Amino acid sequence: MIVNLNKTYAEINLNHLAENFSNIRERVAPSEILAVVKADAYGHGAIPVSCKLQQIGVRNFAVARLPEAIELQSAGIDGNILIFGGLGTDEIEESVARGIRITLTNHENYHDACGAAQKLSTIAHVHVKVDTGMGRVGFSAEKATDLIRNILENPHIRVEGIYSHFATADCRDKSYALVQLRRFREIRNSIRKFCPNPPKFHLANSGAILDLPEAWFDMVRPGICLYGHYPTTETTESIPLKQVMTLKTIVSQIRALPKGTPISYGCRYVTEKNTRIAVLPIGYADGIHRTFTNKGQVMIRGKLYPVVGTVTMDQIMIDVGDSDVSNGDVVIFWGNSPEGILQATKVAERVGTISYELCCSVSKRIPRVYIDETDKQGR
Repeated sequence: MIVNLNKTYAEINLNHLAENFSNIRERVAPSEILAVVKADAYGHGAIPVSCKLQQIGVRNFAVARLPEAIELQSAGIDGNILIFGGLGTDEIEESVARGIRITLTNHENYHDACGAAQKLSTIAHVHVKVDTGMGRVGFSAEKATDLIRNILENPHIRVEGIYSHFATADCRDKSYALVQLRRFREIRNSIRKFCPNPPKFHLANSGAILDLPEAWFDMVRPGICLYGHYPTTETTESIPLKQVMTLKTIVSQIRALPKGTPISYGCRYVTEKNTRIAVLPIGYADGIHRTFTNKGQVMIRGKLYPVVGTVTMDQIMIDVGDSDVSNGDVVIFWGNSPEGILQATKVAERVGTISYELCCSVSKRIPRVYIDETDKQGR
């Protein structure tokens, strides 16, 4: 039997994306949504995802780097685009010139933003980030109020948001998250005393959207939740979500092998009995990490089968035993199918990573196929 090896692809269901957004919006209302579409929308395709979100009413988007923001603008995204990440002096100037929102995290990029605005005879639109305990970037919480007061008084800067980031909102134990929440609320209360019309405050990522309603404030930042995944198995599932990506391949061949046969590089798996080994035309070059070796599972017609032997660059083996699996059968690594659902969060936990990394790792050589019932012409 000749099998089409081009049937490895990521199916992106934009209807599920829209449904997830609607459920999140209903949950957090009246807080606004800042949709996180960095890293190519977590591997789902930044342009199709952002266009769909804009179509259904999203006006605020977040990315990590300037090229990502420019890509969205070039694709016709005309909402507010915020860059989370640090920028060089030239990048700040280009961002200001383009009307892209930038994040101020230290004195240097504050002065660069001010200088760029003066040079261009315009106003720099910014969000100010405060470090309440992540230990990564941001103005220190202890000094934030006075610094923000100065920034708010600068005629060349328009502060549209003040935010921080949780370190443990996706953990079952929320004690440290509550410490960060208290620090952020104290800063917010202090600023509101001298600023009657303050910028938008935002703190809640996906974990906090699910579990910490007191952290929603004026705006929330759904990332992984938009794409249908709970951040970890320790969060609640308080919002119904549907996976947007289903990663599929097919069985390219099946081999009947005797007991004692080593499988793949390093002979890390040896068949324990006479069995059938199915070969899948997908590997670590496609984004399936070697951590799937002897740990991962895939789904065929609703039934799970183990990954056996070392994951190779272009191929993976699974043990299908005496089942009726045959060449050409559809194989699901994670996602939804009529026969069953394989949750990426649980797949990730099984192989020692997180759903974010699974989705972001799906390489460019895997085609994305978009499903959108509102687009009868297809994509």
